[in-house]
Amino acid sequence: MPSPRPVNDVPDRTEQPWPDRVAAARAYLERRGHVDPVVAADTIDGTFSAGNPDQRWETGSITKLFTSVLLAEMAAAGLVKLDNPVTTFLPAGAPLARGVSEITLESLACHRSGLPRLPPGLSGNPFSRRSLADPYAAMDGDRLVASLATARVRGTPGEAPVRYSNYGAGLLGYLLGRAADGAGYENALTQRVLVPLGLLSSDFSDDDLHQGRYRGKPVGPWHLASLAGAGGLRSTANDLLVFLRALRDGSGPLAEPIAETLRPRQLGRLGGGVGLGWFLLGDGRLLMHDGGTLGARTEVRVERPTGTLVVVLGDGGRGTARAATMLLNPT
Repeated sequence: MPSPRPVNDVPDRTEQPWPDRVAAARAYLERRGHVDPVVAADTIDGTFSAGNPDQRWETGSITKLFTSVLLAEMAAAGLVKLDNPVTTFLPAGAPLARGVSEITLESLACHRSGLPRLPPGLSGNPFSRRSLADPYAAMDGDRLVASLATARVRGTPGEAPVRYSNYGAGLLGYLLGRAADGAGYENALTQRVLVPLGLLSSDFSDDDLHQGRYRGKPVGPWHLASLAGAGGLRSTANDLLVFLRALRDGSGPLAEPIAETLRPRQLGRLGGGVGLGWFLLGDGRLLMHDGGTLGARTEVRVERPTGTLVVVLGDGGRGTARAATMLLNPT
């Protein structure tokens, strides 16, 4: 689940018809070795896709966007507060390393908690050969809570610079599951976000899942256990476009919580920033996130001046970010 990377080399394709743009982006991925990739765009001229937009894929860190909406929705419902410390929802008496008690739910969602990228005991590169063994699957709730006793917090939570953390996002999901009457993260997200948005093909099961591939070879999906809020969701291009439309149009049952995720929590010197989950580029003109497991990569983009929405689904490896860029207008 790598962190998003800005892409600055945006080709001028304003005169190319949308069906051709989408087809060209998919053809690019096929040349890179991706098998049955999906490229989709929702634009002022209509919705266009190449590949099967109803095929379910691992979405990796795109899950963080949904976890952030769940946080904002539960805050609006009075079940949590953005500034609640993690201790509000952790098991009583859990031993905590220095600084952990100062971490808030909001700082987890915007990667300003000071927590490292991965929990203690999961250090190293999850994309190495060892990741073939499903590296996150053993991280149950007890192990996640126990990891907080040895976690190293850098800086003051909420004031620390953005430090991308799967650990923090997974912890957020776990805590929201406890706050939602103990229903658990996956059930809370389903009932409070996925169902209201009508995302009927999005869940955490392996049913009808696209065969993941890494370096051309079939690999199994990842299962994130208590870290599911960081990257466990499976979805389709069509469902992701529904989610992005709700964001772009500011309408629907979750309009206010979704809008809350877009409010900048930190602005960078070059006009970029971070919201709850989202990365904001060019003074917020471009919203982006990507997601990666061993066998799949996902890209989502929202180009706010034009209203263009982009979804790319491909195999594990490179090329998906470039394919998404091929659908964007120069800024």
